[in-house]
Amino acid sequence: MKRTLFAAICLLPAFTQQPATTKNDTWGKAPDARDDRYSNPKSALYAGPDGWYNYGEVRATVDNAAKTAYAYKGGFQLTMHTFTAVEPSKNRLMTLDFGTDTPAVGTYQVSKKANPAQKKVELSFSDITKSEIRDWKGNDGAGTITVSTVNRFLYVKYRNVTLQPDGIRQADDLKKPMTIGFEGAIAPE
Repeated sequence: MKRTLFAAICLLPAFTQQPATTKNDTWGKAPDARDDRYSNPKSALYAGPDGWYNYGEVRATVDNAAKTAYAYKGGFQLTMHTFTAVEPSKNRLMTLDFGTDTPAVGTYQVSKKANPAQKKVELSFSDITKSEIRDWKGNDGAGTITVSTVNRFLYVKYRNVTLQPDGIRQADDLKKPMTIGFEGAIAPE
């Protein structure tokens, strides 16, 4: 009896410490509702794909000793060829420049310069919350960004893209690469 109990106790951590597997990688999954007013694209109250309606989520980590992290859900909008995700009440900004206001559906390569014909997009992140400006930008081949159309919404998603520090007066502990991800959608006009 003692051996059986001991064996069960030893095996328990093997079963309880397994990471949960996820079937999809959606960050902003809208919670289930009692009706489909928010999830039905034909409804006047439709909240966009996975609940993103001119909204998006940024998650980023700087590869410094402190593992400085940025995580926010903010407004996602288009202003003169530049798509931005801004953190409410803070000066943190993720920008995507596709070189056009209407990027085609497909996969884009992160690049130093936007080029819609070659499916290249310029990606950057800035933090101006203190007296110094902290910037990171993507180099050629730093990752990929997927653009799709979901129920007429422009849906943008990327994960694990590496940005390089770009701030001239950036503090030494933040002159490290950043790994960034994003998901969001812009409503059709």
